[in-house]
Parts: sequence; structure tokens; C-alpha cells
Amino acid sequence: MRKIRVNDINHDISSRVQQRNYQISHALTYDFSENMQSHRDSKNYLKWNLEDTARLIQGNFLDSHLIVIRPARIEYKTFSCFKNFVPSNNCGAPEHTPMHYALQHLEKVLETVSEKLRTMTESELRAAAASYNPVHLHDETDTEENTIQTSDDLMPNNANIVYEKPKLEESFWWRENVQLDKYDISLIGFSKGCVVLNQFLYEFHYLKTLTPDDQTSMGIVSRIKDMYWLDGGHSGGKNTWITSRPLLETLTRLGIKVHVHVTPYQIQDDRRPWIKKEEKLFSDILRRLGAPVDRSVHFENVCPNLFIHFDVINVFKDREIEKKASQKNAVK
Repeated sequence: MRKIRVNDINHDISSRVQQRNYQISHALTYDFSENMQSHRDSKNYLKWNLEDTARLIQGNFLDSHLIVIRPARIEYKTFSCFKNFVPSNNCGAPEHTPMHYALQHLEKVLETVSEKLRTMTESELRAAAASYNPVHLHDETDTEENTIQTSDDLMPNNANIVYEKPKLEESFWWRENVQLDKYDISLIGFSKGCVVLNQFLYEFHYLKTLTPDDQTSMGIVSRIKDMYWLDGGHSGGKNTWITSRPLLETLTRLGIKVHVHVTPYQIQDDRRPWIKKEEKLFSDILRRLGAPVDRSVHFENVCPNLFIHFDVINVFKDREIEKKASQKNAVK
């Protein structure tokens, strides 16, 4: 039996829900606001705490469930470690393996959250929405333990988006038959959180190529439609971006749309020159293989700094909207 895997989860229970499901794995100084406030360095980036970032992301995906997965461990309140999804050292640098059951863990997280939503009473949901406090979950069937944090007030910080918040009594109708593990999925990794997406690439290859008869996790793989790499980076000296052609060939065959968003903070860091080289290889190989890949560089003419790194979360969807609009006008 595998060890218990514990994650804190932030889930918006007020969105205008369609059968679409977004996850975001996060890193760097992302944490609950009270934890960041008490840290000497993290408090300088308090606006990017877990709760407010969830509000911001939800503003771009108003018709979707949004689940934000906090790192299982934050070493010294600084180094994010996603050990439930990928083996990592004490600083959170990944030690990728062909199979770590990361996809199975993701599926179990979605199943557990769905079960909790279906079984909570309306009074419990209202209390969770009003208090914005974590509700602890435990799934006895597979020793998977998760914490879900729910809110009915995840309002976007983007002034260009108008979000009419539904009345509380009208906002819970969708939960009766909710099955998050059966919806289409988009995965978003930011900064070190991209190591989770990279581990998924190893497991895609393992399932599709090395063990083609094992259908254990192929259900959830078939529902992954988009993957977003947002300014990936970590403290290790390699594997910031996957450059293995066999792994990228498997990703291409799956037909998953790949979105790459980078800033000078990562790709112009002279202290870590491999990041720029690896990202270029990742994007170029996928293009040559015919994968549906979209790449954007943000803040190109700005000196590398941590603020533009964080701000990619604020602008990545705007760039995609602009590109689609210009393509549409070009066709006309």
C-alpha cells in the first residue's frame, strides 16, 4: 500500500459551472496569506498568496471549476516541494521517475473533492463559503488524504472582467451530480509547479509506450485537453523543461494543446543558462513534431525581476485572447 499523500486544495464553489475543470500547481512563495505575512521575504509578494491567486485565475475561467493545489511541503517556508506528484530533494528540485502515480493521485484528488461536495449539506457549504476555512477530507478506500478549501467569493482582480456573483441559494445546484474526475481538464503549472506537468509527461510515456496494456490511468489522460507551462523554473541544474524526444513524441500523439508562457526572469537568467536552452528545445521539438503548441514571451524588454515572473499569471490569458483575435481578423 502506498503512503498517504496529503495536499491542501483551494476550490471555488461559486463559479458558473460547466463540465470543464482547471487545476493549477503553484510554487515559489505561493502560500496562504497568513503564512506569507509572517515570512521575511515572502511578505514582499503577499498579493500572490494562494487565495488571491485563485481569485485571479478564476476570473479567466468563470465557467469552470478551479482547483489550486498547494505544495505538499514548503521547506523553510520558501522551497516548494511537490513530493506527492514527483520525487524531490529538500529544495524541491525534481528527481523524475517513469512512474510516481502522479496521475492516479490527481484523479483521487478530484474524486475526493467531488465526493465531499456531493455529501456536504447546504448549511455546511454556506459555512465553508462564509468562513473560507479548510475542510479536512480523508478517503479510506485508497489512503489518500486531501484538504479542500472552498469559497463563494472568488472575485477576479482583473478590472476588465465583470463577474456577477450568484446568490448563495442558487449557487449549489450543480453539486448533486458533480464528478470532477469525469470532466475535461486543463492543467496549469507556474514556476516550480511546472515540475508536476513534467512528471505527467514521464507518466504519459510510461502508460502509452512502456505499458500499453495498463489502462489504470488512461481515463484521466484522455480528459486532459490543455497544459499550460507558466515561466517554469526550479533550483536543480537540469530538467527545467523536458527535452527527451520520445517523451515529447508521446505528448504530441495525445493531441494535448501545449501553452508556453515565459518571461526574462527565467529565460534570460545568466546564472541558469540551461533554462533558456531547454525551453527552446522543448518548444522547437514539439513544433517539428506537429504538436499544437502556442508560445508567448511576456515583458521581453523588461529587466528580469521577480515581479514580472509573478505577473505572468495576470497576463497569460490576455495574450491568448489577443492572438486569437488577430488570427480571426487575418482570416477576414
